[in-house]
Amino acid sequence: MNYKKIDFESSYFDLFELTDGIHVAISKNDSEVKTSSGIFDLGNYLIIFDTFMYPGGARDLYKAVKELYDRDPSFIINSHYHSDHVFGNCLFPDNIPIISTPITVKKIEEDVSDQLKEFRKTAEEEIQRRKEMLNSDDAPFGEVEIHNDIEFYKYITNPDFKIRLPNFLINNNLTIKGTKRTLQLIPYGVGHTDSDIVAYFPNEKICFMGDLLLANLDDSWAPNDSGRFSAFNPSKLYEILKSIIEKDIEIYIAGHGGISTEESVQMNMDFIKKYYLKN
Repeated sequence: MNYKKIDFESSYFDLFELTDGIHVAISKNDSEVKTSSGIFDLGNYLIIFDTFMYPGGARDLYKAVKELYDRDPSFIINSHYHSDHVFGNCLFPDNIPIISTPITVKKIEEDVSDQLKEFRKTAEEEIQRRKEMLNSDDAPFGEVEIHNDIEFYKYITNPDFKIRLPNFLINNNLTIKGTKRTLQLIPYGVGHTDSDIVAYFPNEKICFMGDLLLANLDDSWAPNDSGRFSAFNPSKLYEILKSIIEKDIEIYIAGHGGISTEESVQMNMDFIKKYYLKN
């Protein structure tokens, strides 16, 4: 895989160019589940794929787009409804459409709205806990991540904060033919969530997978009370990965962990088969 890191200043993510016009932003947090977002230049269309959870991440993503291309995105894509992929929507201008499936909108309205209420209930306590971590020698997070958490809780408790819903809905495959390249948006049914979209560049052999793919997965993720591995329907997720691995793809972008290869897809399939498809 030939890709390069871009010189871009952000305390939240590192920015990489996969090929001319296709970039991935990978969060800098200290955990092994680093979140990924994408920036796609199709020529006449400029697209964001997922918007992070923290306001700082979304703000820097918007800044990166402006620095790279000196214009606003044409669209935003939400791969699925989980908050770490959609909370940043509201940092972008309201006139930029957001693409998702109808099921994703429904789940944001229901599940993510409920999650926001819970975040707000515990925000004051969590802010204080993070402040104490800054003075601790055994904090479970790095300093940058602690500051990001504090900013996040302050941001979502602002009365003006509202979750921004997608407003351009697709049920079937959507092909966007730009003047530079073609993007295929492929919505899947149940798998990681009730509904997930991947962004596939057939000519460049690159696929942004959302959380259908995790870059780092081993036996420590085995099913237990912590719920580290999340799949709404593991058998369906297995079939989705099986169909995707049959495509001509060289670079897979995992929703968590970033730049990956076919080996990561096979690893995810083996994990699902071992722990969920025993019969």
